[in-house]
Amino acid sequence: MTQWLPSQALTSMARPAPLDRLQVSRKEILRFGYSIGALNFLVAEGVLSELLRAPTIYPIPNVTAALCGYVNRQGALIPVWDVAGIIDCRVIESSTAPQKPQSSLHDAHQQSLLILGDGNNRVGVMIDGLPKTIRNIEKSSRLPLLPTALVDHVSGALFADDTLWLELNYETFFSAQALQVAA
Repeated sequence: MTQWLPSQALTSMARPAPLDRLQVSRKEILRFGYSIGALNFLVAEGVLSELLRAPTIYPIPNVTAALCGYVNRQGALIPVWDVAGIIDCRVIESSTAPQKPQSSLHDAHQQSLLILGDGNNRVGVMIDGLPKTIRNIEKSSRLPLLPTALVDHVSGALFADDTLWLELNYETFFSAQALQVAA
């Protein structure tokens, strides 16, 4: 096997063929969605997101249970919220069906932390399972009946794979929650 100097290896490589217009454009729109109880939300277009499995959450004393605490990501303290503690996200089940125990924030094997945003505007959200890739999205003509806490913060609803997905403005929603905690 011949060993080349890095400069030799770089100069001997063939230049790739340029991409044509068809190769550059996407054939379908992909979005990412996450679930909290019975509700499904989409990560907004252009919003950075990061998934943490079984994160260490540092609690904050004397605050509402919906504010779980914070996580340390690259030296930044990011608040972590339990949306299920703010709104009722459970599925309404028939009285004959056995009651499932409500998922606990401490069930790390079932819940993950999704960090939304960038810089000082990041916020952590406890989600059920892993985010899903959403394809073949159809816009709904109207919003469904929403929990009161979400009414001013959901901008749209979409259907994909027979599931309703809500477009939540996480910035306004969590700003409103932070104001309530501060009051």
